[in-house]
Amino acid sequence: MNARTGLRVGTWLGVILLCFFAFGKWLGGQDGDRPEQLAWKQTYQENLWAPVQQRTLTLAGVERVLGEGSLWMISADGEPRLVSRHQLESDDRQWRVQAVIGLDEQQTASLVEAQAWQPGSPDQAVSPAVGQALAAYLVERISMIPDQPLTLGHIEGTFGPVEVRMPVSEGEAWIYPRQGVVVAVSDGQAHSIMFGLHEEL
Repeated sequence: MNARTGLRVGTWLGVILLCFFAFGKWLGGQDGDRPEQLAWKQTYQENLWAPVQQRTLTLAGVERVLGEGSLWMISADGEPRLVSRHQLESDDRQWRVQAVIGLDEQQTASLVEAQAWQPGSPDQAVSPAVGQALAAYLVERISMIPDQPLTLGHIEGTFGPVEVRMPVSEGEAWIYPRQGVVVAVSDGQAHSIMFGLHEEL
């Protein structure tokens, strides 16, 4: 091989290496542009999100998936609600999972009396024995509450482009009717994700 041929070969090898380098950077950029999907959405699709949307999820069903939680009487828009709270670690953060248990008016009134609950009362712990008695009761909805607000990229990467935006007292609600999901958004961040929205609501 003469000097001229060697120079040509060296030049082509340099060009090929530069192309591979550029292609690798392009792939890296593509990875960085990928939507930020929340892993728990797919993990619990069949045993939490689909059943709560179909109104077949019970308190016992939630505990089979997430373990035994703690019961609390809370105030939601001035109305009493019985919820079961669970802890979950996923997507490099801690989550509080809150399941609202469906009670009729008589049951709610009885619990309000037993807890001496009043509008504006702070959250009150409820005896685990109540949870055992209500194991077969349906869960109306489940909220996922992260320890730190989420980027909106996580929401769109998990549920897709927002379908309906609704102004609320603090920010707006991003609504995905077909998935039964409502996301609380303010200051360009998502603060909670609720499953269990029904079309008639």
